[in-house]
Amino acid sequence: MKQLYTILILCLLVVVSLKGQQRGTPDSLLTGVRISTNLLTLREPDGGISLALENRYTKEWSVLVEGTWIFIDEKSDFGLRGQYTPKAKGFRIRPEIRYYMPGRGHKYKLFFAQEISYKRVSYLEEWIHREGENPNNGTFNYEKITPYDKVKTIIGTSGKMGLQFYFDPRHKFIMELYVGLGIKHRKIKFKDEVPIYGSYLEDNDGYFFDTLESGWNINIPMGLKVGYRF
Repeated sequence: MKQLYTILILCLLVVVSLKGQQRGTPDSLLTGVRISTNLLTLREPDGGISLALENRYTKEWSVLVEGTWIFIDEKSDFGLRGQYTPKAKGFRIRPEIRYYMPGRGHKYKLFFAQEISYKRVSYLEEWIHREGENPNNGTFNYEKITPYDKVKTIIGTSGKMGLQFYFDPRHKFIMELYVGLGIKHRKIKFKDEVPIYGSYLEDNDGYFFDTLESGWNINIPMGLKVGYRF
């Protein structure tokens, strides 16, 4: 149902933004500095608030830098016990270069981009250790939950394509959609202490089935952005 709402909102925004387009738009309405925020970063597994600064120095070319303050932990979507969830915190930085195509009517809406990204997130993981366990019969006094700090770093690059629209004839208010494909490398490690021997993570198949460890993976950046051109 959430996906259906998202699609309906996207269709509505595209229809509204198309009404604000001009044929043969002057350079002065396309170039310049603009700021924007990606609404989808609020629903990412490690999500938060994003802010991007783009300098479109010609109709065709621009450079952009986006930063994201990460404070949302995907564990909040699952029933993991304990006072330490969610506790994700970190940041992501994504510089990119763009090329805008003239397109039909020379509106320069369609763009292709190449980005690189770096993300660092620290979060607490609760490990359980049985105190006073008897190895002969498996009995124990109680279970102790201890949080351990983990650090996740991801480096990646992706090619993207998208559309940038304007809501008004003065080309001040912006909406942008894009999707990309690339690769990323994930590295996960404990920051300081490691769990003591015999500790285990609480079993939650719904969460740990989707939890990836260190290594290479496909990167699919997506964006639904709103912004303002100065």
